[in-house]
Amino acid sequence: MVCLFTLDGAPTRHLEGPRVFSGVHNVNIFFTLFALVSLGVAVASPPEQLSDFALSDQNSVFRRYSFPKQKVTAMTVGDRACSEHLATWIRSLYERYGSRIDIDGVADVSTVPKPLHGVVHALFRKRLTHSVMLDWHGSVVKRLEDEPGAANIYVIDRRGTILKQITGPVNAVSEQELVRIIDRAIANDRTR
Repeated sequence: MVCLFTLDGAPTRHLEGPRVFSGVHNVNIFFTLFALVSLGVAVASPPEQLSDFALSDQNSVFRRYSFPKQKVTAMTVGDRACSEHLATWIRSLYERYGSRIDIDGVADVSTVPKPLHGVVHALFRKRLTHSVMLDWHGSVVKRLEDEPGAANIYVIDRRGTILKQITGPVNAVSEQELVRIIDRAIANDRTR
């Protein structure tokens, strides 16, 4: 029999060096810490399924986002720091897919102070011709667990399953990966 640790705190001769645990209390602490670390790892990954949500866009049009949808979605999520990277991603997606997929954007404006909401609304209206949902409270952004300051692109199938998250500026490798995932999602939808 191999004894790794004892629960009563008595020394054991089966381990070299100091005792691993000195009693039941330490064992409980170990398993509690293990559970907390495991929970943290599980929480840190983006959700597999996006739940329905509703946000207003820069034109104050209320948009309800619910599943199932008619098309595969490429959803861009970001803040001001990554807006140039998002524009490049969006342009690339429109050139390749046009209206074959939904291309939607969520702007993380949760850090904008309330007195400046009107100014930010006006800036979005002035600079953008396409609808961008404004997440003033960060509720959608928090669910997606995006990377702040970076362009975040999510490929979402018609049922709301997040198939892939790509973060950062466009490069050949990430663009090929995104295209591969979107093409596969479109093909899978055709076979259903």
